[in-house]
Amino acid sequence: MAGKIPIKVNGLPEALSKLKKYQSRKKKQIKEELVIGALKIETLAKQTAPFETGRLSGSITTDLSDLALLSARVGTDVKYAPFQEFGTRVMAAQPYLYPSFFAYENEIVKAIGKVLRKDIGLK
Repeated sequence: MAGKIPIKVNGLPEALSKLKKYQSRKKKQIKEELVIGALKIETLAKQTAPFETGRLSGSITTDLSDLALLSARVGTDVKYAPFQEFGTRVMAAQPYLYPSFFAYENEIVKAIGKVLRKDIGLK
């Protein structure tokens, strides 16, 4: 049976500490980009929502409660919102939320990609 050979890595605790700080900093920067992107989507959705009474556009909000999970939601709790977005048998769709998301989707993805590539020398 072979004996065990001890291996000591110098500087490992310091390296792990630096990686943890780097991860924390990057996560904070990604959260900032998510908030910026979500607010842009919210603004455009409010501007493009069908307007009769203003209730729908006034109810569109950004939910950042899951930001720790790197998630942001833009939407409304108005019960007739899906009918406006997708239409019904008798009413044509008047999309406002999905087009707003798609208008900024690439911009948000690029901004987050830039954050991730910044310190590792990728463009």
